[in-house]
Amino acid sequence: MSTVLITRPRGQGETLAALLRDAGHVPVHQPALAIEPLPLSAADRRRILDLDLYHAVFFVSANAAELALEAFADVWPQWPVGVHWLTVGEATARVLAAAGMTPEYPGAGFNSEAVLGLPCLADVADRRILICRADSGRDWLAARLRERGAEVDIIPFYRRRPDPSFRWPGEASVVLVTSVEGWRAIAARVPATARVVSAGERVAQAVREDHPGPVTVAASAHDRDMVAALVSTGD
Repeated sequence: MSTVLITRPRGQGETLAALLRDAGHVPVHQPALAIEPLPLSAADRRRILDLDLYHAVFFVSANAAELALEAFADVWPQWPVGVHWLTVGEATARVLAAAGMTPEYPGAGFNSEAVLGLPCLADVADRRILICRADSGRDWLAARLRERGAEVDIIPFYRRRPDPSFRWPGEASVVLVTSVEGWRAIAARVPATARVVSAGERVAQAVREDHPGPVTVAASAHDRDMVAALVSTGD
């Protein structure tokens, strides 16, 4: 049995904690990043007014979905029809479903590469696509969609800051890291002997730059993939 540190933002670690307990571990939640909502620009507000003109809207995270839907609801008492509402995985999809949308997301992979493989993004030439995200992050999906001829707009709904309340719990021997930004926020405080379970190889590469201890790569940031990677190490 290990004490495992969850570093997801506040309000997003409950399901992961339950899975860890079911697997015989003791979860501790210390968010690596704090989420700071951003004001919308005039151009962003115009994009929201034109929501019905988009072929697809992609929400990169549950934070993006919650903040975007709040802004959308100020303009759209009923969601426009004919729009594909896209997410990376189940957690963000649940936010959309609770708001009355029908989300689409990959059955496996749970990353931008998997989202690009969704059938609705196969032919996007001359179509408009909106990405709801943080003010920084990976631009890979937007670049690939533009290569396919899409017109891609991005609305930043929040920024991520290192959470000033983060403390390494002395009893923890494993930490679960789901983003490069989250790792960078806590890297200096992670003991060299701790095992890091990273969400995919891209995050693992960032971890290895700073961390001399063991690194286990999960298939994705999905809660079940993170726990499966931890269990596979025998911790």
